[in-house]
Amino acid sequence: MVAEGGNLGLTQRGRVEYALGGGLVNTDAIDNSAGVDCSDHEVNIKILLNACVQRGELSLDDRNALLAEMTDEVADLVLDDNRSQTLELVVARKQAFPMLNVHSRYLHTLEAEGWLNRSLEFLPTDRQLTERQAAGIGLTTPEFAVLLAYTKNANSTEILRGDLPDDPYLDTSVLAYFPKAMRARYAAEILGHQLRREIATTQLVNQMVNLSGISFDHRVTEQTGAGLTDVSRAWVAARDITRLQQHWDEIDALAGEVKLDVQLDLLLEARQLTERGVLWLLRKRRPPIDLATTVEEFAGPMDQLSRGFDEALRGQLAAITHSKWASRLAAGVPESLAERSSVWSLLHPGFDVIDIAARHHAKMEQVAAMYWELFDDLDTLWLWEGIGALPRSTRWETQARSALRDDLLAGLADLTEDVLRAGTDVPTWLSRNERSVSRVTSMFNEVRRGETFDITTLTVGVRQLRNLALGTS
Repeated sequence: MVAEGGNLGLTQRGRVEYALGGGLVNTDAIDNSAGVDCSDHEVNIKILLNACVQRGELSLDDRNALLAEMTDEVADLVLDDNRSQTLELVVARKQAFPMLNVHSRYLHTLEAEGWLNRSLEFLPTDRQLTERQAAGIGLTTPEFAVLLAYTKNANSTEILRGDLPDDPYLDTSVLAYFPKAMRARYAAEILGHQLRREIATTQLVNQMVNLSGISFDHRVTEQTGAGLTDVSRAWVAARDITRLQQHWDEIDALAGEVKLDVQLDLLLEARQLTERGVLWLLRKRRPPIDLATTVEEFAGPMDQLSRGFDEALRGQLAAITHSKWASRLAAGVPESLAERSSVWSLLHPGFDVIDIAARHHAKMEQVAAMYWELFDDLDTLWLWEGIGALPRSTRWETQARSALRDDLLAGLADLTEDVLRAGTDVPTWLSRNERSVSRVTSMFNEVRRGETFDITTLTVGVRQLRNLALGTS
């Protein structure tokens, strides 16, 4: 392992060669980024305090005493930022080969938009990427470090062009950039800081890239066609609805207590839950999303749903969830986190459940129980797992997989609404619609007997489910 204490301890080509040979190395920019971050904090703090001195609200001696008082906390803020950035590189390395095609497309996008010169940054050519794919390897950590920097720079530039940095909902993250002593004494001055927009943008971009990944906004744009600003708005809302930051901090604190692979699996599941929340919001809410209203609509109910989720599950799905819970307990994950994380991969339909409950003025627990009872009684687990197992090597495979999942969840949501409209329970509704239900389950059984679940057979299965929602009463 190599850590570069100064600039250019290794050349970039040397780093890549070392990483391909099995060595662990970042880049000098990553290993020294705390110095830059510390300077940024110092400048932004002094801009605010010097203005107070000039207005006669603070003496120079008191300013200096306050700076000294805040030294350790500024160091903690800076180190937190840098730990989060380095952890993202660890997560990226775990996904390097499975997501090589995504990263290849992202490189092409950055080049086409004029952000990146691949040869200047010693990033692999298309031919080299093909060779790596054949060898079962992806980008190296030094290459991810370069991509991370370009992503943050490009995203900051794009977001600053719009009005998102001015949204009052981001005030909390702007305040969090500064030490507690300044928040307590100068909250109004912080929110009126002459670089408030830049601070808000930096906070947002750092969090989004560090928590959701280097290629996150690229992947979401591919799937939805939404622009960066709308993706970023949806991400802020989904982050707070799913409590991504809290989950991330809790998992990060397990370092040294559980195996790294267990920790990374937890991080990826928390990230996936938030990403699916972003996709739901972009598809079901007209942009631009009102951050405060959207978070208020979903955050409390989602938290409530996650705590009682286990009671709503049925059959095999409940057994799978309990197995994951037990496995994580055995791996040393604390009991509360093991229990909560066991349902993260199933929690994104909660957006539909909350939405349906609100529109029909029904109890959320009742809607959740109906949703998963239908899931189990109609035996749709094979569809769920089959869609999850579909390949996503190309952009088109990824989009087809995502569209199928959306159709499956939409079908289940429509059926849940049908039961609510009928004013009955699931067993009674199934009995009333026995003929239609039998036709669908027979088709399911026929498809499953083939034991080949590809895009064709799964599409037929999902379409039958959607047809059921249209043909029942």
